[in-house]
Amino acid sequence: MMKPRLMFVMLCAILAVGAAEPEFYVWQRQNTPELQSAVAEFYKTCSGKLYFLAGEIENDGRIIRIPPSKAVDFARAVPVIRIHVKNLEKTPVVLAEEIINVYAPWKAANALQIDLDAPESRLDYYRDVMLELRKQLPGTGLSATVLPCHLKHAAAFRALASACDYYVLQVHGLTRRNKVWSVYDHGEAVRAVTLAKSLKLPFKTALPLYCHEIGGQWIKPDPAKVSKLASVCGDVIGFRLGIHGDGSSLDLETTLRICKGQGYAPKLETRWERKPGGAWHLFIRNRGFFAERVTLSLKFKEPLTDLDTFNRARLNGRRNELTLILPPSGTEKPYLWVRTGSNGKPMITIQIRGGNKL
Repeated sequence: MMKPRLMFVMLCAILAVGAAEPEFYVWQRQNTPELQSAVAEFYKTCSGKLYFLAGEIENDGRIIRIPPSKAVDFARAVPVIRIHVKNLEKTPVVLAEEIINVYAPWKAANALQIDLDAPESRLDYYRDVMLELRKQLPGTGLSATVLPCHLKHAAAFRALASACDYYVLQVHGLTRRNKVWSVYDHGEAVRAVTLAKSLKLPFKTALPLYCHEIGGQWIKPDPAKVSKLASVCGDVIGFRLGIHGDGSSLDLETTLRICKGQGYAPKLETRWERKPGGAWHLFIRNRGFFAERVTLSLKFKEPLTDLDTFNRARLNGRRNELTLILPPSGTEKPYLWVRTGSNGKPMITIQIRGGNKL
């Protein structure tokens, strides 16, 4: 009999061969230069699609339209329309008409995804909306986002999924249980993906690649666990595509590695830059960490004549620890300037407190 570990490795290999290139959600509302640059970088680097937030129909009935930018490649774009729960009070026909109106500027994509906050008891309504869209948008690729709890209602869920070309299983979301915030429950995610596979219906898995700051605390997923799940998921969509300067998301190189199930190996890189007058500036580049607060242990090998900090970093009283907020993933910032007695490059050992040397 084949050992469980060997079976898992073989399953990973089979799924890796069959899985498509990772795709990503673009959830920003503003078409900034940073966003357009990130979109261009993705298209240049990857062959997958981007899922753009194209609009929202809010609880008060207000409709927000987000038109496509010039950076959008319609052949590789899926517009997503988010619909809040009170809109379920409308008939499926009325809601479908509103959706189609929002979708109009994106019609060249010939694809549409619906992100509807449907309670478990209203899966039949969700199905009816998708069937109405199928009727009014013949030939358009249709998909719907669903939650793990939806999968438990086998008959109703199968009817909903059958009204779509595929569904997207969201295994993430900001939740609070027993006063503890989280964005990802690995055990629940594994169970949901396992159940989804057993249904044998086309689906993709949406993975969390972002964090929230609540009350000074970073609420984030464990990227190593997310990568482990991705290795057995098949097709995945990362939420979300990071842009330059956004510390709550990760850079493209890191997220591609996670979404391909290749593991998670973040690191910090340092370099010294000589400035006029003999001072040296310490730059730190973030490769794969969220822009969180860290403390670095400093061990200078020679006496210093002076030192100070940049970018809100601070030294402790003994000047052997430097606390700072990391730059956004994929970028660098200067945090410390030093002047040595010899004016030579500082000789120093830097280590993340409780972690590895840099």
